[in-house]
Amino acid sequence: MSEQVTVYVRAGDPTCAAALQYLSQRGVEHRVRDILTDPSASAILLARLGSVTVPAFQIGDRMVVGFDPLQLSRMLPRPEGEAGPAVSFGAGVRTVTAAIAAAHGLPAAYGVEVGPVREGSPATVAGVRSGDVITAIGAYTLTGGEAQFRTAVSARHPGDSMTMTVWREGASEELAVQFPAEPDPEPPA
Repeated sequence: MSEQVTVYVRAGDPTCAAALQYLSQRGVEHRVRDILTDPSASAILLARLGSVTVPAFQIGDRMVVGFDPLQLSRMLPRPEGEAGPAVSFGAGVRTVTAAIAAAHGLPAAYGVEVGPVREGSPATVAGVRSGDVITAIGAYTLTGGEAQFRTAVSARHPGDSMTMTVWREGASEELAVQFPAEPDPEPPA
């Protein structure tokens, strides 16, 4: 049996709406408690967090404050029978060291440097090139290197998209990676 998920929201809040859409898209059963219409919801948040902050997710006994898809993907229960189809970015990456940062003209060592990019992969379609440095995914700066990047990709499902900031030739550029809804067919033997 999966853990009970309760989401505390405020009607009309765009971040709360995005959080609810995220849960629905992933098929996570959840209960919604609106702090504007349910006084006990505000009381629970005040008691547990010391403030009334939304969105907040109660997953079993744990509380997650704010809408962070990466953190949620690790904590939310998977729907029954879902092993979670994997997506592939289609490029090798390595953690940026001080030497790599200096070679690319980055002000500090953060992000991942892109190595070989597989032809026809989501990375290629998005315009990612070998030698690019991916510095951020969405609003999150990649300070955790290769491990953080792999976690971000593994949190995606077929059909999802992922925006990233790429450092190329001394300038930042936004790219959008779209993961195919259908897995690639197996190559013929």
